Amino acid sequence: MTNHAVLIPSKVAAKDIDAFVRPAISASALDNGNIFTLPQKTGVAGEGEVWLAASIPTAYTGATSGCVVWMAGEPELPFATAGDNVYRGLGNIQDFYISACTVFTAFKPMVGDIITVTADALDSSTTAAYAIASDTGNYKLLWSASVADGFTLRYLKTTYIPQANGSAIGAGRITAYQFEVMIA
Repeated sequence: MTNHAVLIPSKVAAKDIDAFVRPAISASALDNGNIFTLPQKTGVAGEGEVWLAASIPTAYTGATSGCVVWMAGEPELPFATAGDNVYRGLGNIQDFYISACTVFTAFKPMVGDIITVTADALDSSTTAAYAIASDTGNYKLLWSASVADGFTLRYLKTTYIPQANGSAIGAGRITAYQFEVMIA
């Protein structure tokens, strides 16, 4: 089974300012910590306040640096499926992802926010000084040795998120990276 990204929004302005939180929907499956733009509302009947997360950030440099980046931040609730049945609460935290065409919570990362994401939200596990919007055609962050003109996170430290381990209490942990938003 594929592991999915885990997000801990440690200190984010979106916790206190509703304008930085929106319901969104995407045609693609997403992980928490994935980034995208919200160019418009869906226009679908019954989805009056739902925004369309259709754009993958590509090349946020130069003329496109003014684009607004949003991040998937739905509370992780692992689930298992069997046929058409969905069983919530089963599995581990890395089993959780946002299914395509499902309404989820998106938040606007602001300068100074502190977030922690697992390696699954990044293009690789090779750390660098910064993480920037990816131009590789996916929703992941890209490690970078230099600051980008657009959305940039500054690497603070490597940390760990506890995870249940069936054979040893306290032995399970997931490698994660803590960042500060430098350029939103």
